[in-house]
Amino acid sequence: MAMSANVSAENNLVRQAVIEVASLPEEDLPLIVEFMSYLKQRRHVATERKLSAAEIRAEARRRAGALKDVPRQELVAHFKELSESIRAQAVAQGTAFEGDWQRD
Repeated sequence: MAMSANVSAENNLVRQAVIEVASLPEEDLPLIVEFMSYLKQRRHVATERKLSAAEIRAEARRRAGALKDVPRQELVAHFKELSESIRAQAVAQGTAFEGDWQRD
């Protein structure tokens, strides 16, 4: 029964991801493809070896270069959307709290 629940949960995640990607504007799809490529590469690299600091810097420069023609306002908007999505996901998973930070 637990295996069935795991498969169901995975199916729900896949369904949710497909719905989210399908609802994005067409101009966002290259960013999704790039992110998926990054995730695959990261998984592959993690199983082989760790990247050196120089390799990380080179990859960061390559990615920054790929975004050099994207207007700053668009990048900021995408960053805000992504950070809000991550926050909402953390709240849903119970690893973050809803609302603003109050104090220490």
